[in-house]
Amino acid sequence: MAVIVKDLQFCRARMAHSRARRITPSLTENRSCLQELRRDGIAVVSGFISQETVDVIVQEIWDNTDLMTDALGSDIVHRNARLILQNPEKHAPSTAAVFQDHRLRDLAKAYLSPIAVPDRPAIQLKRGIGETSAVDFYHIDEWRPLMSIFVYLSHVGADNAPMQYLKGSHKWRPWRFRREQDFFAYYGRGADGGYVNEESPYAGCLLPTDVRRLRERYGWPVISCEGEAGTMVVFDNLGLHRATPLAAGSRLLLSSYWQLPRE
Repeated sequence: MAVIVKDLQFCRARMAHSRARRITPSLTENRSCLQELRRDGIAVVSGFISQETVDVIVQEIWDNTDLMTDALGSDIVHRNARLILQNPEKHAPSTAAVFQDHRLRDLAKAYLSPIAVPDRPAIQLKRGIGETSAVDFYHIDEWRPLMSIFVYLSHVGADNAPMQYLKGSHKWRPWRFRREQDFFAYYGRGADGGYVNEESPYAGCLLPTDVRRLRERYGWPVISCEGEAGTMVVFDNLGLHRATPLAAGSRLLLSSYWQLPRE
């Protein structure tokens, strides 16, 4: 009975979010980026911020935080082979100009809904060569509409842990239903952003054999999200994507989510 109740709760919640979702192209001037998002689930925009802006932000991170020393603290956590600095605007005030950029806001509201809101801004650093995590499996991040934004603060080449995304996998297909249903039932995060149970890190993950079969069926091409410092990557978290281990150097970026208001 409890399982049936949970399934009914999922169906009701999903229907409510589907009704709230409203793509509104008139809200953004960047129609080409919106078009890519709708078609592929991902868009990569070179030169979103200038090298000068990148340099100012990186210098603030060096001067004001312990992120570069691998030290953990109240606002620095280690999760999924990354050091994550939370509350970034408090530690590096120049990041506010990026997180509050009207171009990001307009794009998110155009793609998700006019009522979309930002969530969990952070600075992410990868510097552990060869370090792996659960998110190296292809996975989805949510069952409800969600959009992520990365802005690179360092060059991200093939060796610098670029995210990989399966273009077109964000669209509704029957395989999604059970995966999203399980995500709804078992995934959870605490107030600090940490996982609340041992199943949460793997919620939404697919085995390589499952991904291979889905790619054969739907023909999704893979994109490796490489780019120079200043590049923006924006993607639909319902699409299948995965992290890659760092092979050389490091990777520094700003990240944030946009989502519909939670009930």
